[in-house]
Amino acid sequence: MGRNQLVWGSILLLLGSLMLAGQMGVRLPNGASLMDLFWPILLLGAGLWVLAGVFIRGNMETQNASIDLQGASAVDLKISHGAGELKIHSGANANEMAHGSFMGGLSHKANRNRDRLEVRMRPVKDAIDFPFLGPMSRLDWDIALNENIPTALNLNLGANKSDIDLRGMNITALDLDTGASETKLTLPSQGRFKADLDLGAASLEVIVPEGLSARIRTSLGAADLKIDQSRFPRSGGYYQSPDFDSAVNAVDMTIDAGAASIRVR
Repeated sequence: MGRNQLVWGSILLLLGSLMLAGQMGVRLPNGASLMDLFWPILLLGAGLWVLAGVFIRGNMETQNASIDLQGASAVDLKISHGAGELKIHSGANANEMAHGSFMGGLSHKANRNRDRLEVRMRPVKDAIDFPFLGPMSRLDWDIALNENIPTALNLNLGANKSDIDLRGMNITALDLDTGASETKLTLPSQGRFKADLDLGAASLEVIVPEGLSARIRTSLGAADLKIDQSRFPRSGGYYQSPDFDSAVNAVDMTIDAGAASIRVR
């Protein structure tokens, strides 16, 4: 039985029982109808259900999956992930685009477009069945990517905790969009690429490997921003490594954020 079926069934039984008791003339000691108890009981039950979601973890199977590279020479990869923990790092085999373990299951599409493989990865279903935030099933994912294949990476993250280690990977472009999340991002150490980081009420730590130059432009709301200016001194409206224009390895980074905490080092 689905979680929503259980909750809706319980609500209907409660409502029907109180209505039946009222029709039979059953009254509270103060003379009020039993229907007056419906909303207090419903709110108390909803509160207990939400609290249960904090302490009880739902059971979800973990799927191990591999995505074949299909002989492509470049990859366009989009990963969507919600509640739970997400780990991304190198380690896929030469003939793989990616492999990993996916709690709750993986839904993916992989289409070859000339020499480029277009891949979309998302959970089979959401961790929380809206609108009831009861016992929660976390979607913990651990993904290993092919470090040698040129990859344009798009990450669309919800309320999760992420450790994204791209050090040593061949990332041609990075697009990160997060909600209420906690993210640790280690950038690639090679190549010249753009990184667009769009944050909501989030915590973000960006690690720029030694040898990677950076230009960092920001558009912030009520954000707490700390950037290592010994490496990236402020120059007008942005922060930039002294050798950014001539560096072989460099990232052109843009950060758009609301109420966020951001560290770049």
